[in-house]
Amino acid sequence: MRKALVIQEDIIILKIIERLVILNQYECRAIRSINDLDIEDQSANFDVIISDILFEGIAPLDFVFQIQEIILHKSLIIVTNMGQNKIEKEILASQNVRGFFPIPLDMDNIQKLIA
Repeated sequence: MRKALVIQEDIIILKIIERLVILNQYECRAIRSINDLDIEDQSANFDVIISDILFEGIAPLDFVFQIQEIILHKSLIIVTNMGQNKIEKEILASQNVRGFFPIPLDMDNIQKLIA
């Protein structure tokens, strides 16, 4: 079974995305913060990580680089309240980033990326 990791502080968005990935036949680990990661998460190889980029104490681009360094994954999808074009362009230029979606969510486009 494919594996997904969802990192999202907003509990409602977390549950919506978690449900979406489960409906697309993923085993899902849903957490609210990068601080909730455990050793098993860092050694797992996720097919997709769907995450926000707005977390206290870390710049958005630094967060993306940190995720790319500490968690094995094939692709990263960003779902965030931050809609700055400059940040979006920089993040989309990063390795393995497949999508950047500001809130409110376009669930159809996210589903296409994970299907």
